[in-house]
Amino acid sequence: MKEYFRILKQKVQDFWGKLQIRQWSVRLMGMSRTIYAKAYNKINVAGTYLGQIGISANAVSWIGFIIGVFAVNFIAMEMYGWALLAILLNRLCDGLDGAIARSTKVTDFGVFLDAALDYIFYGGVIFAFALARPAENGLAAACMLFGFAAAGCAMLAYSVIAYKNHADQQLNLDHSPFYLGGLAQGSETLVALMILCLFPGWFPVMAIFLGVLSLIKAFSLIVAAYYNFVIVPFRKGK
Repeated sequence: MKEYFRILKQKVQDFWGKLQIRQWSVRLMGMSRTIYAKAYNKINVAGTYLGQIGISANAVSWIGFIIGVFAVNFIAMEMYGWALLAILLNRLCDGLDGAIARSTKVTDFGVFLDAALDYIFYGGVIFAFALARPAENGLAAACMLFGFAAAGCAMLAYSVIAYKNHADQQLNLDHSPFYLGGLAQGSETLVALMILCLFPGWFPVMAIFLGVLSLIKAFSLIVAAYYNFVIVPFRKGK
C-alpha cells in the first residue's frame, strides 16, 4: 500500500511538473508587477499635478464613489458595458486620491474615507449582481458578502488594536508568516469584477470562490493577529 501511494505521489508530481504551473505563475506575476509599476508611476504623476492645482484627495474619493454608485446601478440594470467603464473610473479615482494625498498631506480622515467608500462600493457591486438576477445570483452573492464582511471586520478589528499599540512602528502585518496579503480584496478583485462584467453568467461560481478566499483571508488575519499581538511581544519579553 505504501508503495502504491509513493508511485501515485510521484505521478502527480510529474504531472504538475509537465504543466509548468510554477513557471507560468512566475511569468504572470512578473508581468503584472511590471504593468502595476508603470500604472502606479503614471497615476503618481497625475496625482501630483492635481494636488498642485488645488484638487483635494477627499474630493476625488467622493467623485470616485459617486461613479461607483452608477456602476452599481448599471449592473442591476444588466448594462454591463457601462458598469465596466464606471468600475474602471472608480478604481482610477481610488488611485488618484492616494497620489494626491501623498503629494500634499495624508490625513487620518482621508485614509478612513478612502477605505470606507471602497468597502461600500465593493459591497454595492455584489448586491447589484444579486439585483440583476435574483434567482441565479442571490445565494452566491450572499456567500460572497459573508466572506467579504468577515475579512473586512477582521481587518478593522486588527487595525483598532494596531493603532492602539502604535503598530506602524512596532508591528508589521505583512511580515507575519500567516497573513495572506491582499488576497481576495486587492488587484485580483478588480480583475474579477472586470471578468464578471464581460461574462456575467460566471457570477455564481466566481462569487462563491471569492467568498471562500475572503473567509480564508479573515482566518489568516486572526492567526496573524495572535502572532503579532501575543507571540511577538512574548519573544520581546513584554
